[in-house]
Amino acid sequence: MEVSTIAAIATPPGHGGIGIIKISGPESINIALSVFRPIGSLNDPNHHSDHRSGSFSPQSRYLYYGNVVDGVSEHVLDEVLFVVMRAPGSYTAEDVVEIQSHAGPVVLKAILRSLIKKGVQLAEPGEFTRRAFLNGRIDLTRAEAVVDIINARSEKAIDMAMAQISGELNLVIQSLRSTLLDILTYVEAAIDFPGEVGGDIDIKLLAERLEDEIITKVVKLIDRCDDQNFLREGLKIVIVGGPNVGKSSLMNRLLDKERSIVTDIPGTTRDFIEDSFIASGVPIVLTDTAGIHDNPDTVEQIGIEKAWDYITGADIILYTVDAGNPVSKNDLDLFKNLRSKKIIIVINKIDLPAEQICFELPAEWRHIDSIRISALYNQGIDELKGLIAETACNTSPNLEERIVPNLRHKLSLEKALLSLITAKEGLCQSLPLELISIDLKVSLDALSEITGEGVRPDILDNIFSRFCIGK
Repeated sequence: MEVSTIAAIATPPGHGGIGIIKISGPESINIALSVFRPIGSLNDPNHHSDHRSGSFSPQSRYLYYGNVVDGVSEHVLDEVLFVVMRAPGSYTAEDVVEIQSHAGPVVLKAILRSLIKKGVQLAEPGEFTRRAFLNGRIDLTRAEAVVDIINARSEKAIDMAMAQISGELNLVIQSLRSTLLDILTYVEAAIDFPGEVGGDIDIKLLAERLEDEIITKVVKLIDRCDDQNFLREGLKIVIVGGPNVGKSSLMNRLLDKERSIVTDIPGTTRDFIEDSFIASGVPIVLTDTAGIHDNPDTVEQIGIEKAWDYITGADIILYTVDAGNPVSKNDLDLFKNLRSKKIIIVINKIDLPAEQICFELPAEWRHIDSIRISALYNQGIDELKGLIAETACNTSPNLEERIVPNLRHKLSLEKALLSLITAKEGLCQSLPLELISIDLKVSLDALSEITGEGVRPDILDNIFSRFCIGK
């Protein structure tokens, strides 16, 4: 298949000091040189060349200074720095050129248009990293880690992504595959050469190896994904309570900005409002919902139904009550429907005069974490953020683990685990080795999907669609 030469603006939109255009493919150097007019090498001040004589041949990884011109009119577009990275020693393992210009959107687009006139194609989202994967430069777990770094919500998420991009997850998966392949080879040898191997096969030992060397480790990887995926996606926290208890004021204080409309009129929030912040290094996705009560109007009812959708997917509920009102039947009924969730009770409006404060925790709520705050006067907000972070850490005890599979990996691990358990049970029940072999092969294929060996094109399309253009 003929490989095209692609290009894209690799820096974010907007104005700045430096903008980068990246070019990759078999004609990247020739095309880039057709619009670059060198003045010298920053690495080699004695270097001189005349592009018109065809003598200019840039060395790999040397930085050259010059102008980029319109490839047709020779009109100078910008003064730039120019660097070549020859295959295979580049990000994509192809010939790569980077043109570093000033970061105005007009000049960057003008340079890109000049390259397109010379034959490059615009890169698709993630196409540079996809080529790095297809050319064997990186495995699929490392490719995914690139976008994880870009989208990281916290320093811990960056740490996890760096472990993955350095190949730590790949090493774990390859170790599991190696052990599984060893067991599979032994089983197939017993099938193909029963006289030589069949009589010596130790069924109990094979079952123990599957359990101790593979199944146990796969289960731990799945558990880590369940425990720590919020560090990638953000801990989902939903503010829940009756009307006019101060949910929107609480959201504004946690975010430290005016995000929700605050009035004295009950039912002001009729739709969900979502934003994010960091609490003690934990990324939080916070949602303010409509006040839940028994007699809503039509619009409120729609908002309440949406609130329950968010409650279902929440990691933590901030159940908010008004310190100036005794616990109501609405509170008790609502709370019963939240029992399966991790809850922090937030008693708001403690700034009210002492004689007006009448809320007391019901006996059935006293085992649950609670905190008293004033969203109006910012009292107790820092303590609430600390309690949120503590609750997250208590829910996920293994936060120091660096090797954490993502949701795609988890699906493949679960597929592998199911077949591994079936294979182990088949060994224990003395089922035919041909059946055991089938289950082991399914497990091996599932593990291979994680690193990208034999992965389907539609899965690759889905993975790389998450990338930005230019990466």
